[in-house]
Amino acid sequence: MASVHQRYRIIDKIDAGGMAEIYRGVAISIEGFEKPVAIKRILPSLCRDQKFVTMFLDEARLSMSLNQANVVQIYDIGQVDDTYFIAMEYVDGGNLRRLMQRALDQGRPIPVPVACFLIAELARALAYAHEKTGADGKSLGIVHRDVSPPNVLVSSQGEVKLTDFGLARAASNVQISDAGVVKGKFSYLSPEVVDGKPADPRADIYSAGIILWELLCARKLFAGKTDLETVDLVKAGEVPKPSTLRRDVDAELDAVVLRALTKNPKRRYQSARELEQELATYLFKHNLRVTQADLAAFLASLNEQSEVQLLDVATLLRAEMQEQMRVGKLDATLGQVPLRPSDLATPSTSKVDVTSLLDRLSGAPLDDLAAEAGLSALADRLETLGEPVSQPRALAPKEGKSLMPLAIGGLVALALGAVAAWFLMHNS
Repeated sequence: MASVHQRYRIIDKIDAGGMAEIYRGVAISIEGFEKPVAIKRILPSLCRDQKFVTMFLDEARLSMSLNQANVVQIYDIGQVDDTYFIAMEYVDGGNLRRLMQRALDQGRPIPVPVACFLIAELARALAYAHEKTGADGKSLGIVHRDVSPPNVLVSSQGEVKLTDFGLARAASNVQISDAGVVKGKFSYLSPEVVDGKPADPRADIYSAGIILWELLCARKLFAGKTDLETVDLVKAGEVPKPSTLRRDVDAELDAVVLRALTKNPKRRYQSARELEQELATYLFKHNLRVTQADLAAFLASLNEQSEVQLLDVATLLRAEMQEQMRVGKLDATLGQVPLRPSDLATPSTSKVDVTSLLDRLSGAPLDDLAAEAGLSALADRLETLGEPVSQPRALAPKEGKSLMPLAIGGLVALALGAVAAWFLMHNS
């Protein structure tokens, strides 16, 4: 995908989901002026679904009316060939899920002031959206309905931005949501929503409360073995006090979290603005000063440690593959491309987000994964095949907790198994 429009140039892919792909690119203006953008494009296979296209256009129409510092700004919407795209603000950083996972990987609790600041900023974004009115002065009735860690972006400068209003319901929507259809990530839904009741702003507040609880407690609040079990946990609405899982959380912060997570919406915070002010008051009262600079510093420390962990992973990959080649258990070919032990001799200096790499174990082109793992020689060889290899030969993982015992007819399969084994070892 070299370009989606004459005004935009694609640089690389950021993420991919079941409905759309997101690319990092630049908007090109007169005199060669360029501005970083993120471009979200509907998967071509979905463009034949008029209902989905309408929902996508609804998201663009809704999001373009939002202009606030804590909401990802939409610049443009367009169509190229048989697909649609949205050009939006590029946030140089990652999402909250990745931040939480990095902290967990490193055994580092997210500081209480940082957790409160993150949710106060999220509540500010929600308050703006909930209070948004149209040209006639009437409320647009916006409810995000998918407030979850992947949709909260955190920039390297400590900015917190809410994105993806794809499931938002507004009175101006062309495509009204199907009655009784539960939408959103089950672990972050409110009890009334999973019961099939209409979502209002208090449902978003509940979702923000779940994220605050998880930031403080470093674990999922509602996590069943199946979606059905998760829904049952949400319906039950049993929330332990954060102070029972973390010593530096006091009773006053417990009260804030538990009020946001009250099962009865009438006893919950009635507006996101109220939640924002409650968290700001808590921080001020306890002299817990925190700013974007403090959040940025915490992110930088997490990233620095992740780079150290990456070198350990790259070393593990090289050592494991060299040993398998030495004992003759590894077929040193991938397709028609030979691989020599010398290809693995140069230490990796590549810097990759290990969590991101693991997130992409399913369905990502193997040449991309090889490049991200720092195996440049392997990546170069895969490129000579002309077309990305979608599956290694004889890939047959065995049952068990570790992904290391892969059938080793494919070199990259072994590499991915080594990465996953490292991840499981450090999270067990």
